[in-house]
Amino acid sequence: MDISRSLKDHLPRSRTTVGGLAKSLGLLTAALFLATLVGFLGAALLRLLVPEAPAYAGIPIAAAALVLMLRYLARRFAWLIPWYYLLPAIVFLLTFTVFPVVLTVFLAFTDYAGIRNGELNISSETPVLAVDGVNLTIADPATLDCADLRDGCNGVRAVVYASGMETVGAESIDGTRLVIAGPLPAGRDVIGVELDLPDLGFPFSFRVTSVDGNVLTLERAPPSPPDLTEVRVQLDRAAISRRIVAEAGDRLELDEPLPEGVEPTAIARYNDFGFVGLRNFSRVIASAPRALIPVFLWNVSFGFLTVLINTAVGVLIAVLLNNKALRFRNLYRTLLIVPWALPSVITIQVWRGFLNQNFGAINRVLALLDISPAPINWLAGDPAAARAAILVVNLWLGLPFIMTATLGALSAIPDEIYEAARIDGASVWQGFWNVTGPLLRTALIPITLSSFAFNFNNFNVVFLLTDGGPPVSWGTATARGTDILISWAYNEAFRSQGGYAYGFGSAISLLIFVITLAVSLMNFKVTGALKEEGARA
Repeated sequence: MDISRSLKDHLPRSRTTVGGLAKSLGLLTAALFLATLVGFLGAALLRLLVPEAPAYAGIPIAAAALVLMLRYLARRFAWLIPWYYLLPAIVFLLTFTVFPVVLTVFLAFTDYAGIRNGELNISSETPVLAVDGVNLTIADPATLDCADLRDGCNGVRAVVYASGMETVGAESIDGTRLVIAGPLPAGRDVIGVELDLPDLGFPFSFRVTSVDGNVLTLERAPPSPPDLTEVRVQLDRAAISRRIVAEAGDRLELDEPLPEGVEPTAIARYNDFGFVGLRNFSRVIASAPRALIPVFLWNVSFGFLTVLINTAVGVLIAVLLNNKALRFRNLYRTLLIVPWALPSVITIQVWRGFLNQNFGAINRVLALLDISPAPINWLAGDPAAARAAILVVNLWLGLPFIMTATLGALSAIPDEIYEAARIDGASVWQGFWNVTGPLLRTALIPITLSSFAFNFNNFNVVFLLTDGGPPVSWGTATARGTDILISWAYNEAFRSQGGYAYGFGSAISLLIFVITLAVSLMNFKVTGALKEEGARA
C-alpha cells in the first residue's frame, strides 16, 4: 500500500460510513465463501481422482483460492486493503459463532441423535431368509430395530450383503498354484477356497494370498490331491446400497430389485435422521409440568438467591474492610480473594468432600455442636439440602468478585461525605443507608445484572457438585432436583437417546435463549439499566 497517497484512497467509496463498512465486510465475506466453495469442490474432485486423499486436502485449495481472490480485490478495489486486518476476525466469527448458531437452529428441527446419526448401524445386521423381487424376508426384525427411527424403517437407507461363497470348477493345481476353469466373479475379491480332499474324506479351507486373472495362489499346498470338479470360492461380502420403502414385521420392500445372480445373506440399516418440524418443541412443551416449569422456576430462584446472598454478604464484608481503622485489613482482603484465585473445578471437588454424608467436615461440625446429630445427605438426599449446598458453595465462589467490585466503588466515595453525615448527626446505619447505599447503586446494578446472567447458566457448580441430583418424584430422569435449564439441556443432549440427542438438546437450547433474553430484558426494564442518566432523573 502506498502510504504517500491520501487516506481517502484507501477507504470504501460510499456516501455513508455504514455503507462503506457494509461494502467492505460484504466483499471480504464473499471472498471467504467463494474460497470455501472452491475448497469443497476441489476436495471432491481430488477424492474422485485419488480416493485415498484425505478430506482436509480441500483446506490448502481453499487457502490458495482465497489468496488469489484477495489479490484480485486489492487490484480492483484499492481502498479495501486496510480492511484486510478484519479477515481473521471474520473467519473466527463465522467459525465459532455463526456456524454453531446456524447448526443449532438446523438440528432443533431434526431428530438427530446417537441412535439416529446417519451412520451405518452394523449391530442391526440380520440374516435374509428369502428374496422375491424387491421383497425380502428377514430372520429377526428385533435386530433390525426399526422402532428407534422416527417412522420405522420406511424410507431408511440400508445395505444388503451378497453371498460370500460361489462354486466353480478348476483346471489344475500345482503346489500352491490353483487355476480356475472360468472367470472369477467381477468386482469381487477372492479371500479363500474350500477343496474336497477324497483321500482324507473331508473338505479343507485354504487362504488365498494373491489373485492373477483366474490363477489363485494359496497360502499352502493341499496335503493330498483335491477334487477339482467343485471348488468353493470364498468371496468378500458385496455391500449393495438400497432403500427400504416399506416395512411389515419380517418383510421388507426395497426401492429396486437386487442385481441378477446375487444371493443376499444379510441386511443392515443406517441410523437415518431427518426433518421433524416442531416435534422437538412439542416434546419440550409436553414435558413442561415435570421438566421445563420446575427446572425453570428453580433456575430463576437459583440465580436470584445467588445474587441476593452474594451481594448482601459481599457488600457487608466490603464495608467492614473499607474501615481504615481495622487492623490487618489487607491480610483479610488477600485471604478472602483466595477462592477467586483457585480453579473452581478443584474447589468444588473439595466442597464435595466437606459435604459428604459419612465423613464430611460439615456433618462432623454439626454433630459436635449438637445441631444435627444424624448426618445430612447434602448431595444425594433431600433436594432442599442439595439446593442449599449449591447456594453455599456458590457464595464461596462468587463472594470475592462482589467484594472486590464493592471495595472499588467504596474507594471512590470521598471521606468528606461521611464526615458531613456525622456532623449532621447520622448514625452508622443511617450513614450506610442514606450515603453509602445510594452511591453504590450505580456500581452494583451492572454487577448484579451480570452476576444474575452468569449464574442463570452456571453449569459448572451444578454439574460438578450434585450432577443435577438428587432424583425427585415430580421430575424426570434428565430433570432432577438441582438441574437448571442448561444442565437439563446437557442431560438431554448427551445422556439420552444413545448419548447424542442433539436435535432435542438444540430445541431446548433455543428455548433457553428465548427465556434468558426475556429475563434479561425484564431485569433491564425493572432496574432501568438501559435508561440514560438524564431520563432516570
